Amino acid sequence: MSSKTLDQRLNESFIELEISKEQQDSILLYLNLIKNRSTQTWEHSVRVGLTGKSIAEYTHIVEPKALYYPGLLHDVGKSLIHPLSLDKKQGFNDNDRKELSKHPIDGYRILKGIHDFSARVALTHHEFQGERSYPRKVPRLELNLLNQTQAMISYCARLISLIDFYDAATFRENDRYSPGKPRLLTNEEVKSDLIKHNPDQKYLIENLYNVKIFGRED
Repeated sequence: MSSKTLDQRLNESFIELEISKEQQDSILLYLNLIKNRSTQTWEHSVRVGLTGKSIAEYTHIVEPKALYYPGLLHDVGKSLIHPLSLDKKQGFNDNDRKELSKHPIDGYRILKGIHDFSARVALTHHEFQGERSYPRKVPRLELNLLNQTQAMISYCARLISLIDFYDAATFRENDRYSPGKPRLLTNEEVKSDLIKHNPDQKYLIENLYNVKIFGRED
């Protein structure tokens, strides 16, 4: 990671992407909702947005803002999650999972009508986890979109899902490999988990590690 603070990197990204003052204020409003609930989740959200921007610039498949905005805002629904579940590092139980599973729908409801593209991505970014996917039922969507737009939303949601998984595994201590003893996973452990749970993205994952978009500097 850069030695610059996340605030500095966020402000620089606003300038690089020529984000208007109005849009900056809107994004910061939502990010502050998250920050007021959990600094850890705010840091995660900013990193996901910045990583999405880097991936878009590397792949040239989508315009950077198409991953940047949803990346920053994908977890805004967590501003309504109970802090004891949100920042838990071990002993995660079914009640915590049920509490956290609310955030895609809450995020959609918070963002719709203002950041509609990001709202759709927030709603669907946990749809790519097989049997662990959620939400099982989604609210009735008010906007009818062209097939091309819906395809772009689905593609961006898939990438945000991948970045979300990567960042959480890389920067949050957990006890997945050491029960009862939360720690940061190594880059190799994270990469192995990423490929195991996202086999359709193996080629991209390996490339992102090779060009150092993925990978924590210890």
